[in-house]
Amino acid sequence: MASPDIPQLDIEIPEITQVAFVVEDLEDGMDRFSNILGVGPWDVYRFEPPALTDRTFRGESHEYAMRLALADVGETMLELIEPLEGPSIYTEHLDEHGEGLHHVACFAFEDTHAVIDAFEDAGMPVIQSGNFDGVEYWYFDTADELNGTIFETAANLEAIPEPEMTYPE
Repeated sequence: MASPDIPQLDIEIPEITQVAFVVEDLEDGMDRFSNILGVGPWDVYRFEPPALTDRTFRGESHEYAMRLALADVGETMLELIEPLEGPSIYTEHLDEHGEGLHHVACFAFEDTHAVIDAFEDAGMPVIQSGNFDGVEYWYFDTADELNGTIFETAANLEAIPEPEMTYPE
C-alpha cells in the first residue's frame, strides 16, 4: 500500500531512457566510465546559446550552459554533465553532494505535456528546462519523493544535432 505522503501520479513510465551523472570535468568522467566500465564512444555537446534557448531555473527565465556526453549502454543512454556557467540544478548538485548520480529520464512518453502537467499537479514542479536546437527538456522537483533523484523528460529528440565531437576521437 502506498504511503499517503507520496504523491500518486496517473502515469506509467514505459522505460528508463537515461541515467545521468554530474561531473566536475567531462573528459575525466568519460575516461573513468570508459576505463572502468568500457562505456563509449561518447557524443559530446555544448548546450549554450544560440542553440540553447528558453532556459528556466527554479521557475524563472535564467542563463546557464553545460557540456554533456552521451553513450549507449545496452538500451540505456548514459549522460555525463559538466556545468559551464550560471547557477543550475547541476551546480546545486555539485555544491551539495559532489559528483555523482543526478537524474533518471524517460523520453518515451506518448504525451509529454500530459506528463509535465501530472508532475506539476502532484506538487513536483519543473525546476529547470530549456530548448536545445528543437529538443525540449524538463526536470522535475522529485528529489524528496525519489530518494534524492531528479526525474527528467524531453520531447522531439530526433531534432538533436550532430555532436560537437566524439570521444575518444
